[in-house]
Amino acid sequence: MEAYPFTIPTFLKAAKSRSQAASFSMADPRRGPGYKQAIGTDVPVFWDVRFQFQPDEAIAFQLWGTQKLNNWMDEFTMPIRTEFGLIEHVCSFLPEGLLPVDEAGPLFSYKAKLMTRAQVIPDQFKAAADLIIGLPRWRDWGDYLDRTVNQEVPGA
Repeated sequence: MEAYPFTIPTFLKAAKSRSQAASFSMADPRRGPGYKQAIGTDVPVFWDVRFQFQPDEAIAFQLWGTQKLNNWMDEFTMPIRTEFGLIEHVCSFLPEGLLPVDEAGPLFSYKAKLMTRAQVIPDQFKAAADLIIGLPRWRDWGDYLDRTVNQEVPGA
């Protein structure tokens, strides 16, 4: 799988937004309260992004998409900043995306819609979910817990 080239700037952070469909549907019965039904666990995430390039970068970007990604159809890997930090995602461009927006002076801007396979949550966050959810300002507790477990009550 092709990786996004480190020689080309990624999309603009200020022009990034994310949407995701629900992993459940809501049934609307004739009588009584509605109920939820799971429809799957692999729910893709959609990113509306905007790229902005100098002329040479725009040429490299177009060549990468047309030559390396089979005219923008193939999947690729790209780091995307989320709540969990900079996380590698498997992405693909959607057909309605990647539209040249404008040429402002020497800059070329492109609007795109990316789809990633799923929301990526790193394993270390999953493992610590109960602590993160249960502790206020959970990041501040790391030193206290480490000291307590390793120095004050070792072997407990």
